[in-house]
Amino acid sequence: MQPSNPNQFTEKAWAAIARTPDLAKQAQHQNLESEHLMKSLLEQEGLATQIFQKAGCSVQRVRDFTDDFIHRQPKISNPSGVYLGQSLDKLLDRAEEARRQFGDEFISVEHLVLAFAQDDRFGKKLFQEVGLTESA
Repeated sequence: MQPSNPNQFTEKAWAAIARTPDLAKQAQHQNLESEHLMKSLLEQEGLATQIFQKAGCSVQRVRDFTDDFIHRQPKISNPSGVYLGQSLDKLLDRAEEARRQFGDEFISVEHLVLAFAQDDRFGKKLFQEVGLTESA
């Protein structure tokens, strides 16, 4: 799913998505990937961190794992632009599916966090690292 229509998302979910290009550029990455979205959600200090806390996870461990994962990715000097990566594209598709399943009008932070449980690039590793399951 191309994240091109802010009207498909709640305000906080769209704000997190809109921040990902800056985070990718800061990390010297050319592709927007799921890990950039997680970092953006964590920086909001909002619903995503509350979800992790209520699920019994250490938000600091989530932050540390996310930052470490981002820093281990290949870098390019002076990325001229950033492009939607495959993992983030698929994650947004899963968030849209979660929105439909729950009968919600907009894709929200909750849908995005839930979609990480099936993210092969980053989310599954993160959930395993912090002991989080999709049902939690």
